[in-house]
Amino acid sequence: MTKKFNNKVLFVLIVFLLLALTKIDFRFDEINPGSFVDDAEYYYHAQTIAIDRDLDYSNQMPDTPYRNLNVEDRDKVLPVHSIGVGIFAAPFLFIANMLSSIFSLDSLISFNYFIYSFIPVFYLYVSFILLKKILKKNSVRVNNLFLLCLIGGSGVSYFAFERFSMSHAYEFFGTTLCLYISNEIIYSKNKNIKNFLLFLLPVVLFVVLTIRWSNYFLILIPLFVKQFIKKDEKLFYLEPLFLAGFFIGLSLFLLHTKVLHGIYTLNPSDIFFIVENRYSSDYYRFFDLTRFVENIIFIFKTFFIINFSQEFGLMFFSPVLFLGSSLLFIYLFKKDFIKLFLIAGTIFFPFFSTLVLNNPGYSYGYRYYYSTIPIFILIYFLDFNHNNLLKKYLLSFSVLAIIFQLFFESSPYVVLSAEYVTNSFGLYSKYVNPTILSGMFRSFIILDSYLNVIFTSFIGVFIIKVLSFFMSPLDLISTFREPDEKIIELVEMSISFSWVMFILVLLTYLGIARNFITKD
Repeated sequence: MTKKFNNKVLFVLIVFLLLALTKIDFRFDEINPGSFVDDAEYYYHAQTIAIDRDLDYSNQMPDTPYRNLNVEDRDKVLPVHSIGVGIFAAPFLFIANMLSSIFSLDSLISFNYFIYSFIPVFYLYVSFILLKKILKKNSVRVNNLFLLCLIGGSGVSYFAFERFSMSHAYEFFGTTLCLYISNEIIYSKNKNIKNFLLFLLPVVLFVVLTIRWSNYFLILIPLFVKQFIKKDEKLFYLEPLFLAGFFIGLSLFLLHTKVLHGIYTLNPSDIFFIVENRYSSDYYRFFDLTRFVENIIFIFKTFFIINFSQEFGLMFFSPVLFLGSSLLFIYLFKKDFIKLFLIAGTIFFPFFSTLVLNNPGYSYGYRYYYSTIPIFILIYFLDFNHNNLLKKYLLSFSVLAIIFQLFFESSPYVVLSAEYVTNSFGLYSKYVNPTILSGMFRSFIILDSYLNVIFTSFIGVFIIKVLSFFMSPLDLISTFREPDEKIIELVEMSISFSWVMFILVLLTYLGIARNFITKD
């Protein structure tokens, strides 16, 4: 009886957490044509593939400045961000668009945008399932809630539940998918399936690379699988079918850069610096040998800031990524240089991106690292699963990191500055907060923080919609405080949001929560 009761309590808490994490800020503000912010550009990719089917962005980006990114056709406007999110989101948006032509929903946002906003949640959930399957095949028992905490406390969930139109949940899924295919190759007993997967893996690697071109560490995944899972396995790189798939994947990748950008390239800086040349000096400094000592000092200083600073330090805001940084020293101490090389190769490009940017990423956490999270989750379970001290750290700090995510932007102490301030790297910049860690603890003792957590999430949407059946929510709020423009807008948007859409979200979360508390 007690066990059943505990499971029911857990079930309710997980559904509550999912609804609380699901924020309305971006979901209730539908992206329209003509924008050139990051979130919009990823959506335009999905639209042109799934709805227009023409790779012509002129209707999504009319008169948009600074986006003439085809070096052969300077009149052709393109998003600066890569097309991979659009590729992975397109099937869902295509189906949503078909359904929209059949059924009409009266809601604050279109059905297309509603479905698009929950695609990253789906991919994050599928990643959870795939990671479980990998570990199960390697005879590793996994507590579902612990795995949930590792993922939720890594920071990547912010980019599924709030800023869903960014690439990071897709990157997380892409890395997990490559790991899963590699693991299946090792354990497949059917020769035909194994051969097919050997050919498929490099093709998928290059498709995943279209999400973020700089995630070159993906090519190390076959070597990772050999070192951490099955050392006696032959290296995939030497297999003829892998080489054939590699050629096909590389050709397709280069073809897409030629079609979109007018050049064959694997280097994102060829495109990125056309519109963001302010970072070029920090990029090219590392190719100046006269600054070698200065650059080494800068690298160590940056490594310390990334891991321990108040501004999204990995130790506090993303424990599993802090483990990734720590593995450099663990494997160096163990003199396991192959694993050390793999960890360094995995971290290098996200770290280098942060070096050039001198910033966590103008959003929540060190987001350029988030594509590497599945690798470090697997390393923990494969190499450190019996380390109780490490497990206690990961569990407790991951729970704390989830709470930090819930309270992000809940008070003035935990928002990113709209004015120029000096960040942890010493850069004078907007959209930073060098004291966000202490700001979190200050927010915990402010009542308005809790109200913001609730009423900017789908929990608040539910409360307002139910209240509206019996009375005006604004009348109730007026008994406690005078509603300002923001509160009025929030109430109006929540009431206008379709009940059908809300019930779809609730049913989905009920299904996900049930899976989390079900033992294999």
